[in-house]
Amino acid sequence: MAWHEPNLKSVSNTIMPWSRVDDNRYERALGENETFIKILADAARPLNREHWAINIITTVTPMGSIAQEDLTSLFREAWKGLRFKHPTIAAYVMDETKYVYDVPDKTALTEWATETFRVVDNKTVDEVIASTTLNPYATMTYFPQTCQLLGHAQHWRTDGVGGFILMDDFLDLASRSVPVDASSLPWGEETSRLAPSIEEAAGLLSADPSEEDKKLAQQAVAGFGHTVGAIGIASDAAAETVPGGTRISCLQLSEQETNAVVKACKDKQISVTAAVHASVAGANYALAAPEDKNKHYTSTIRFSFRPFLPKPYSGREYASAIFTSGWMFPVTAESSWAERAKAYHDEYRKGLTPEFISAHREYAIGLCNLLQSMPAGLPSPTDVDISSLGVVERMLAREKGTPERGIHIDQVSGGLEMANRQCVCHVWTFRNELCLNLVYNEAFYEKATMDTFVGSVKDLLLQGLSVKLIQPVE
Repeated sequence: MAWHEPNLKSVSNTIMPWSRVDDNRYERALGENETFIKILADAARPLNREHWAINIITTVTPMGSIAQEDLTSLFREAWKGLRFKHPTIAAYVMDETKYVYDVPDKTALTEWATETFRVVDNKTVDEVIASTTLNPYATMTYFPQTCQLLGHAQHWRTDGVGGFILMDDFLDLASRSVPVDASSLPWGEETSRLAPSIEEAAGLLSADPSEEDKKLAQQAVAGFGHTVGAIGIASDAAAETVPGGTRISCLQLSEQETNAVVKACKDKQISVTAAVHASVAGANYALAAPEDKNKHYTSTIRFSFRPFLPKPYSGREYASAIFTSGWMFPVTAESSWAERAKAYHDEYRKGLTPEFISAHREYAIGLCNLLQSMPAGLPSPTDVDISSLGVVERMLAREKGTPERGIHIDQVSGGLEMANRQCVCHVWTFRNELCLNLVYNEAFYEKATMDTFVGSVKDLLLQGLSVKLIQPVE
């Protein structure tokens, strides 16, 4: 699929915080990191889709008195309350460069909730994700038949960590002993919680880049050159195939398998993320076309900025903000699983250094310029990348409220929307089970192939860690 080049003005040299422009409207310029992600997202605009938008799915069980309540009304009111707590879920982009938020009156709040809170009882979550179209705001969909909730947001609005926190806060509001009454909230006060750009949060608004910043940023941008000539997985779809909807192939390791993996990683002194990353690399080689198996594999080393930022930006207050970054990292076809795992472990250990954070604005500007200078019609990459979210309970609790009036979170899931031939394997643990979610576009890959991929990741992980499980006697 050719990159769509949106009508973006040149990236501003001065990013300003939110400012009040009239009685009920607040605005700020998009930050460079947000702009970079939005350029990627807009590649799918001609299809009325949003590339890399985020989906967070929970399957829940009402506990106690909530089971007898009108859950549709309860969740709709909680959604309005979530806007009050995280108003940026209702901000929108104007003129491709401006973030805008309007303080709602009663009518506007009702209209927004009608547009963004949906109830679906005749489709599955997978079917809704596959048919998702553009929306200016974040949305929440409730599936009464299965008691599932689907939170959807543009990636320039939040990230995976933020998405899970938003879902946690939403379920917290729904399960409070005194239910939320959005009409009684002091609307207008929420504007103090509008989320900043990462450039503002990291203190990079007014600083002129140093020569060191420019050099490090140039090196990071140049790292995207590793994607050229890199391995991908085989697809039978013709070059002119139009992208379809996003699909997800899931695999969960049992608690016993997960415990064995965690212990083996500790014994080998590597992180679970590094071990899974090495296994994703191996699965790429396993599913590559024969003529591509000698190519290098390039993938993203991803980080959340939140642990590296000062308060309050390091906490949960600004879940509706994209506070992520990363860089490209290659491994060779000849390297072993153990060599790749060690290389990834060492790379993840670097974290986000003060020098990298200082240069990040220049890095994002360079990425924007790179994307905007790419010639039209370039084929998309076909690799499976990785995104690790860690332990979900750090973001989303297993239960909210009380047994007398609460919500039990049975399962969580999630992933990016994919509108090209690239795929992403998301990995996390929840309820002591390691979960793999492979997101892909249905026009380019068969579900059986993607199921084979995640199965290969699991097999390579257990094999690489020398994990041998004792099978229960029938």
